[in-house]
Amino acid sequence: MDDCDAAATRKGFVEAQAASLEPLDFVVVGLPQPPFDAIQLRREEDGTFVVEIAGRDPAAPFTDVQAKALGDLGFAAGDETWAGPASASPADAVALVERVLDEVLGIEAATPIDVRHGTLREERAAEARLAEMRTFIEPVLKTILGGTDAPKDGDGDYIVDVQRSRVFVAPRALPGRPPIIRVFAITNAGLNLTPDLGLFLARVNFSLAFGRFSIDTDHRAVWLDETLLGEHVTADELTFVVGVVAQTAAEWDEKIASLFGGTYRESGAAADQQGDGSAAQPPATPSKPGEGGYL
Repeated sequence: MDDCDAAATRKGFVEAQAASLEPLDFVVVGLPQPPFDAIQLRREEDGTFVVEIAGRDPAAPFTDVQAKALGDLGFAAGDETWAGPASASPADAVALVERVLDEVLGIEAATPIDVRHGTLREERAAEARLAEMRTFIEPVLKTILGGTDAPKDGDGDYIVDVQRSRVFVAPRALPGRPPIIRVFAITNAGLNLTPDLGLFLARVNFSLAFGRFSIDTDHRAVWLDETLLGEHVTADELTFVVGVVAQTAAEWDEKIASLFGGTYRESGAAADQQGDGSAAQPPATPSKPGEGGYL
């Protein structure tokens, strides 16, 4: 088989795979040789087709020539992928894939390719559930804060300062799992990790009706949290749990610090009182151990 026949056969095969895609389904054209580039061809909900190329390892990125070639084909670099322009038909999308293989990656027509199928339905459904939870959560927290919008940290978690406690409200929606709202406070940091600390927290947990203490061993921190089912929680329940977590954290943080060292609250025990003897406000910025994908 000459190169023209091989190219036509490959193009026809990939086009047949693309034409069979349902909305949010995709086919990946992968190369079984280093650097194992992968090209995803996806049908969107509106019926258009999108081609994306997985980003390479930073240690072996696309060359300047390859990056220019991608730009000439209409691709834009993102955090993890290069996204191409939308196509109205599978034939146009596959033609773009072929141009990437030829003009960017320099793949010969006879080079074997791996083809696998997948879908983004669960991921998009999870994104929609997360957006719905945020729409529900934000006005509830605004009411708790007396009409002020709750700020978000770098993880997208809401920050709720209640009296001298800092509470985080973290909506989570993963594909194939029920959405949840995690409400937590970091009561102590920099503790001495001893068996006695674990025993102490286990005994405290036994006495609590809501919330549970846990230890973040990597960051020598103690967390107090409660989890709610995101699709069934009411405004009253969320308000109640935020209040309980704040109250319980305020009740135990200084006690834990006095027994096991470390500081309580993100600002430390020394900030408990202002110069005039009044209660200090929580710190202006969060300080979560492991912030940035900690869950």
